[in-house]
Amino acid sequence: MMTMTDSSESKRRGVRVAVSDVSDTFEAVGHVLDELRAESAALTLVFFNPNHDASVVRRQLDQRAGARAVAGTTAGEISELGWTHGAIVGISLSGSHVRATIDVIPNLDELSLVPLVHLPEQLAERIGRDQHDLDPNRHIWLLLPDGLSGSEDLLTPFFMQSAPETNLVGGSLADGTNYRNARLVHHGRIYSDAAAVVLLEFNRPFELIHDNHMEFTDRWLEVTRVSQGGRVIERMDGRPALEAYADVLERPVDAIAPSVLANHPLGFRFRGRPFVCSFIRRHNDGFLMANSVHEGARLNLLEPGDLLNHTRNLIRDAADRMQYEHDTSPQGMLAFHCLGRYLQAKSMGRLSALAKALTPYPVAGFNTYGEQYRSMHTNHSLTGLLFS
Repeated sequence: MMTMTDSSESKRRGVRVAVSDVSDTFEAVGHVLDELRAESAALTLVFFNPNHDASVVRRQLDQRAGARAVAGTTAGEISELGWTHGAIVGISLSGSHVRATIDVIPNLDELSLVPLVHLPEQLAERIGRDQHDLDPNRHIWLLLPDGLSGSEDLLTPFFMQSAPETNLVGGSLADGTNYRNARLVHHGRIYSDAAAVVLLEFNRPFELIHDNHMEFTDRWLEVTRVSQGGRVIERMDGRPALEAYADVLERPVDAIAPSVLANHPLGFRFRGRPFVCSFIRRHNDGFLMANSVHEGARLNLLEPGDLLNHTRNLIRDAADRMQYEHDTSPQGMLAFHCLGRYLQAKSMGRLSALAKALTPYPVAGFNTYGEQYRSMHTNHSLTGLLFS
């Protein structure tokens, strides 16, 4: 089966989305690039299940879009088909109102920001702009880092500091639920441990979306030992972290399954809302985290709010702002969706309902290992862009 979106209005305005769930990579990526008209698009983003052949994606993307396209692996794809785990999805932007440039930052395990100090300026020059003239109403950083690299906490604020008024959204590339080898594809090469950064100029109205649906409880834990740069919590409240977490949930250690971790992440208060620190998985007697935490941090045990209504309202409110401020409607959506939200919906038996809530407009996106929004690397959120 192969399904394609077909919105004449979105095509007229140059926003195209596409999906193929054909198992053959060559056929699937070919159909997606056909529908996206990648040869003439200013920017093409493709997200593919890690079971697909990355070398085939590389060849097709390079032949048909060259440096104007980038692709990455997912923990599940989002499209008009709802949730898939074997598809290829994409979004392209075309027309005189779009300018874009892409660069890749390799070797994130050795990341130093010093060699990158001039990169924002260079990217701005490539689209014919001065770095200091980047405008939040026209320019957006898009970040696609390897979600296994642990680099997001450095990269996200770096690009925002280079142009403080500019917007930034992104999603951490994933490897299903294997957590071994996320991949990035750009201009004839396949990367691991790398990040793609896009500087996009879009001279039509757009709206950022970002929020999480988690709520505070009255239960707290103090982080007392971390390792691996803060990405592994070893001890909380002076005890093995897994044991302390199980006790605060009033459950046996053996009951701390992935669905429990998805429904009850940790977090702290930020501007009145939970800033979520999501679990990736159990790690010995502790936890591997999707963002860095620090010894001495006092973290709240969070619980889920209404995931479905929150998702509907978040997208609807952004669309309403676009209509009210610009008298126009969304023609397509780019969605970075936390894997934790997916796992929670799955544990509730609400995946179909969540997919419906996510797709009031043509959409392309994926389940991530973390999301980037402005200067923050976040978790458990829906983050992205509505394009008019």
